[in-house]
Amino acid sequence: MKRTPLHDYHKAHSKLVEFAGFEMPIWYTSVVEEHLGVRHHTGIFDVSHMGRVIVSGPDAGKYVDYLIPTMASTQPVGRSFYTLFLNEDCGIIDDLIVLKRAADEYLLVVNAANTQKDLAHMQKFSGMFTTSIEEITPTSTMIAVQGPEAIQTLQPFVDTNLKEVKRFRHIESDILGSRALVTRTGYTGEDGFEIILLDTGLANDSVATRFWSELAQNARPCGLGARDSLRIEAGLPLYGSEIDETTNPIEADLSWVVSNNKSSFIGSERFQEASKTPPAKIRRGVILNDMIPRKGFQVLNKNDQEVGRVTSGTFSPVLRRGIAMAYLESAHSEIGRSVKVKVRNSHADARVVKPPFYDETKYGWKRITE
Repeated sequence: MKRTPLHDYHKAHSKLVEFAGFEMPIWYTSVVEEHLGVRHHTGIFDVSHMGRVIVSGPDAGKYVDYLIPTMASTQPVGRSFYTLFLNEDCGIIDDLIVLKRAADEYLLVVNAANTQKDLAHMQKFSGMFTTSIEEITPTSTMIAVQGPEAIQTLQPFVDTNLKEVKRFRHIESDILGSRALVTRTGYTGEDGFEIILLDTGLANDSVATRFWSELAQNARPCGLGARDSLRIEAGLPLYGSEIDETTNPIEADLSWVVSNNKSSFIGSERFQEASKTPPAKIRRGVILNDMIPRKGFQVLNKNDQEVGRVTSGTFSPVLRRGIAMAYLESAHSEIGRSVKVKVRNSHADARVVKPPFYDETKYGWKRITE
């Protein structure tokens, strides 16, 4: 089983589980405590298991443009953006974050479980362009600092005024002697940053461990459990649950990643075909009056007929209620519609919502602060 450079800390302070081939912390204290710590203050996450790949060379922009439905070459240097890898049938191979470091260099952050599949997909088309691909996952460390106090937590380590770094922008910095990329992104719905320490890894974990330990003095270490409940509460999809190669961006409610008038990317022809008619199903949020939904539970209409399936479900520590993401038949996906969720042998009353589930004036990066 693989380990991240922060494994020794996790082993001493958390409950470890296997995830995507890595031994990772599921929680340190409890999922609810860690979840609320992020929503109200700051939490830190070891996300070093995520795949990190550098694409560089004269055709790097053209190559990345072909791989994804979002225009990369026209983005300004310093931009980070969310996008998708699609197959020829417009199915979602993976979702990822792209950091444009220079006109001829991009850093792609992909899902841990899909890293090798994504690399194979990239290699399949690399011969068409003058470019190179370098995986840097083993020689770097990635830490997320998330929550309304993220700037205060991270600022002592970075010379740049973090208040001036806009969302989905990144900067280069020196952190404790390591070259680092600091991008204002995350997977919690909150404001925050993801930091990639470029000069670390299992062969040189001292800087990473020191950075994590010093962050932990003012932020709550969090595990995979809170990471999952936070992303569900924010309505963010998880590969293998909400998205996979049998799902297209329209069904997943992610068609906004496709740049206007962009027609030359893998899967573009099938995407254009799919865009001509409403999808048979679409991803939505469902909030229950009581009980907790789980993956695979049926969503029913008023006549107890199945109209969808839960893809991710959890207890929301903020709402104190059960919430879920589900694929619903389009005819039953109207926001505000009353539905039921079959929880074991009971039917829980519920309604269809568009995530995030929380009040965005009080939680998340859009919150209104005095």
